[in-house]
Amino acid sequence: MDARTLRAMSFDALVDWMGRSAPDSPNHDMGMAELRFRELLLQVRSSEAQIKAAESEKVAADAAVKGTEAAQQNAKYMLASVVVAALAALVSAISVLATLHPAWFK
Repeated sequence: MDARTLRAMSFDALVDWMGRSAPDSPNHDMGMAELRFRELLLQVRSSEAQIKAAESEKVAADAAVKGTEAAQQNAKYMLASVVVAALAALVSAISVLATLHPAWFK
């Protein structure tokens, strides 16, 4: 049997074929080499998937950082608006007091 035939076999068929050969036979060695090749191929695919996942996580982390920066800026604007509203309320209170008790402001 050649390498192309082994490559085309399903995993179960390959293991079955190897199980029928002696451990020191060339067929067993060819089967082990094919299993090792498939293992390496799966490891490469797994590594590629992990790299893609890491890249996606980096994009998500960058988006989270931008979201945090936007929330921080929003909090600053909100604080400024609260300060302005407090000042407006203070001026309004002074205006009311000046209207009710004009003698206090002379």
